[in-house]
Amino acid sequence: MNRNTKIISEFLHDLAALGVCRRDCLVVHSSFKTLGLPNVSPADVIRTLIESVGPDGTIMMPTFTYSYSGIWNVRPFNPQTTPGTGNGILTETLRQYPGALRSSHPTYSIAAYGRHAEQLTKNKENTSALGIGSSYDEAIQLNAKILLLGVGNNRNSMLHYAEVVAGLPYNDIPYRAFWGRTALIERAGRTVKTPLKPEFPACSANFGAADAYLTECGILRRGKVGQTESILMNSREMVAAVVKKLQAEPAWLLCDNFICEPCALRKRRLREKGLL
Repeated sequence: MNRNTKIISEFLHDLAALGVCRRDCLVVHSSFKTLGLPNVSPADVIRTLIESVGPDGTIMMPTFTYSYSGIWNVRPFNPQTTPGTGNGILTETLRQYPGALRSSHPTYSIAAYGRHAEQLTKNKENTSALGIGSSYDEAIQLNAKILLLGVGNNRNSMLHYAEVVAGLPYNDIPYRAFWGRTALIERAGRTVKTPLKPEFPACSANFGAADAYLTECGILRRGKVGQTESILMNSREMVAAVVKKLQAEPAWLLCDNFICEPCALRKRRLREKGLL
């Protein structure tokens, strides 16, 4: 066994020890650098993730583009060619991986590979970004697990889904007002403006607050994968616990930075509704 094969074998063992199983649907958020796997490429990591769930499993990753029409010089969304923005090299590797599919949501697309890839990606152009009807909703229906590979809950997009399910009265407030409520898409060589469902993911700076809470609930499982601590959770259990917490404390996931536009506006909305 050469050194590279040994590292990949150990990586596969780490995933299994954390709780990743054959046939799993995995929603993965990741940091390639923190894995600290020498001589292992991003493609090696994606292949290993696919191997970890087997031929009946599925891997899903964010390929968000934020193609809001109000952002200066934003690239119009084309599901075949537009790269994700700020999602990490592993997500881009999956997006371009042979056999992977990508959803057509113009601001919050995802890439998926495996048995349920079509279910996760099909007919998502006009759905909620991360709420009901979205790829994340489909993942919940599939009883997906959430794998945070070298990152924490501040990168866990399923928490935005929980904000929607909790029925919080602020999800219609965009992340930035100037971004607008429409997106730009590329269609037949032309740039077209398309309306977005008025349900917007916003700030996630305080999402790390979920770490301790989900640990207390016995939902969050930690383990070392490669050279970094990683987290595995059942998505349904996580969402149910977070919804319960948000219904009791609606501002729980909002940050305290006074210059954070979305959190300030959302707190004001909660005060107006008598919820804060």
